[in-house]
This record gives sequence, structure tokens and C-alpha cells, in this order.
Amino acid sequence: MVIKDGVVHGEPGMAGGDAPDFDTWLSQQLQFSEPHLDNDGFCERVMADLPPAPAKRSERRATRYQYAAVVAASAIVCWQFPLAEVLTSMAEQSISLYSLVGLGVLSSMVAMTGGILAARR
Repeated sequence: MVIKDGVVHGEPGMAGGDAPDFDTWLSQQLQFSEPHLDNDGFCERVMADLPPAPAKRSERRATRYQYAAVVAASAIVCWQFPLAEVLTSMAEQSISLYSLVGLGVLSSMVAMTGGILAARR
């Protein structure tokens, strides 16, 4: 590479000829400063047309719907899950597949609640 007048040029006899490598070209382009282009207020019009930020009340309403959805999904799972048989089986055995399934249901409820809390932030 040869630098002439602040511009990097490749060696004439090397592969690539006079073309500078990409990193050097990119750094040169990023250093190049262009005058500001006037956009006739386009950015201001776009920003003015954007909808306002949601109010805290609507965020709370969305959070209530999320909690309601988690409760409804958990109720459906509990309704379809043979909970009485699992509890009976768990009482008979100290650790079984059913207790692991119950632990999975509990951890999924915790994960859903954590997802709601993460979405609120």
C-alpha cells in the first residue's frame, strides 16, 4: 500500500492493482465530511406525524391482559392435566416422572411470569 495525498493506493505490481483494501477505503469514506443536505423539513414532518407514546394507563391495561392470559393458559393446562392422579402418585413415590412433570408445569408458569415482567421493562 502506498499513501499519496492522504489516499491509500495499492502497489501497481500486486494483486488488486490500484484498488485499496476495504477497511482502508471505509475509514477514508467515514473521514470524508459532506455539507449538511437540507431536506426541507422532512424529518420534522415525519416526527410530527408519529403517534404519541402510549400513556401509562394503556401500559397497565396491557399488563392486566398479559396476566389474565397467563392465568387463563395456566387454568386450561390444569384443567387438562390429571392433577389428582399426579398428586396420588407423588404421595406413593418420592420421585417419579409425574413429579418432574409437575415441576415442569411450575417452571413454565414462572417462565411466563418472568416474560411478562421482562416485557414491561
